[in-house]
Amino acid sequence: MIKFLTNNRHVIEKILIVILVTLFTVFFIFALFNQPLHNNELQALAVNHLDKTGVTNRVTAVLLNYRAYDTFIEFAVFLCVAIAVLPYILDTPILTFKLQEESQVLLIAKVFIPLTIIMAGYLLWIGSSKPGGAFQASALLAGCLVLLSLANVQVIDFTKLRYRLFMSSGLIAFLAVAALLYLQSMSFLTFPVELAGAIILVIEFFATFAIALILFLCFESINKGHA
Repeated sequence: MIKFLTNNRHVIEKILIVILVTLFTVFFIFALFNQPLHNNELQALAVNHLDKTGVTNRVTAVLLNYRAYDTFIEFAVFLCVAIAVLPYILDTPILTFKLQEESQVLLIAKVFIPLTIIMAGYLLWIGSSKPGGAFQASALLAGCLVLLSLANVQVIDFTKLRYRLFMSSGLIAFLAVAALLYLQSMSFLTFPVELAGAIILVIEFFATFAIALILFLCFESINKGHA
């Protein structure tokens, strides 16, 4: 029996995986079709109190006001990813590249990066009232850094302390806001109505640069063969 299990270990593992996935799928479908119908009470409640969030975009209101605690944890997860990836980048010697003016990638970078930065700023600003915000803006900025990296232009040196602080700035801003609000109202992440819009904008501003650098850090890790 033991010899049979040893010789057919890979087949048995595949069968067990198929069985587990099948059971999970059946359970998920069963749970999905047996959920009680709801009357969108939470949606109506969120919409009716939107004027107290400091923004008019429902998504931004949910992420940074109604469920600010979840977004706070997300920033912490981003920072944990950076901490996990950073040692691999620091172990790699920093290369000095010589720019080639005829590089097509560099030409594309020169044309599109200024426009992309403007678009990122616009998305950050408009996020309070329309689709946009820190995550979209940071994705554009990270794309600019990736494009520069592909053009052999080194703009970020992760061995410098200031860039690590930038990657932590989103979480630091959130912690600072939470601490100040707690000292004022003795409640965690409860934004005053008159300051909610400004607080959300400050958090999103720092989060934009933090997330952009962390996304670029992950790209550099893959680009250097460490992922």
